[in-house]
Amino acid sequence: MPMLNPPDILPEAMRYLVRAVMAHRGARCPKSELLELVAPGGLAEAMKPLDSDRDADPDIDNTGTSGRLIADRSLSALAALGFVELAGTDVAATETVLGRWRTAREVTAASFSRLLRSRIWHIAATDIGSDADARVRDLVDALAVLFAARQPLRPIEFEAGPGRRFAEAQTQWFGPKKSDWPVTNSTQFLPFCRWAPYLGLAQPISGRSLVADASRAMLEDLIDLPHGRIRAAEFIAHCGKKLPISDDGPRSLWKADDGQEFSPGLSMSLHQLEVAGHLTLPTAESDTDTLVVTLGVPGESTRISHIDWHPRISGKERP
Repeated sequence: MPMLNPPDILPEAMRYLVRAVMAHRGARCPKSELLELVAPGGLAEAMKPLDSDRDADPDIDNTGTSGRLIADRSLSALAALGFVELAGTDVAATETVLGRWRTAREVTAASFSRLLRSRIWHIAATDIGSDADARVRDLVDALAVLFAARQPLRPIEFEAGPGRRFAEAQTQWFGPKKSDWPVTNSTQFLPFCRWAPYLGLAQPISGRSLVADASRAMLEDLIDLPHGRIRAAEFIAHCGKKLPISDDGPRSLWKADDGQEFSPGLSMSLHQLEVAGHLTLPTAESDTDTLVVTLGVPGESTRISHIDWHPRISGKERP
């Protein structure tokens, strides 16, 4: 099951389902009971006062129906990613979950986001072209487009508005046929606008637009990188291993014209990390063995040869 189509999978609903399964004895729960717990049949009646203006908004479905559908699709996504397994009529947590958390209360939004991202990256980096890869391909390829699209300071929308157009960006790497795009329409772009920020790979500008920013994901995934000065090319290599959509990663789309630029998404993320005090981008003293950090603003590019990595994160915050 792709993560963006159907568009009813919600990452936070997935977390709630994991918590509900773990709250049961033996981390095992009848599927019917689980779905009823998450999306009870009486929800539509309870939410009627909030439905008064639904006829004016064609994007909103019936509360009871959509809630049940979200729960069911989100559960299928958990199974596809290996968080739970369907054993007959029961849903059981897998070792992926049990090896990470001991109780339901430990399944926080931050820790779930990290493990969810880790599972997606593992599939994206190791199962390219396989059935497992098909489960995350649309999401991973869409993230790669977001990371490689130039002018990262400008919000990107699907095909309307004053910002960049995601539909046009996709054609550069996937051609003009919509059927070849990872995100084929605005309906699929909306869940992408939920997924990318949840995974720590973008900032939402509105419910329908994003800017690339993987600073949170990088800070968490590069936690074992020793503090100190590191060559820029070596830093890129570390990023490519931890974030497959990043420069030199197995799912990256970025190919700089001169081979000397960081991708727009990585440039944006590095600037964000520098502003937050987690690294420093010292200006190169020569043009030898250097790379360019640029956000697409004339005169604002920085040429560097090294990165001073000093993340401000305590042992208690380690993933």
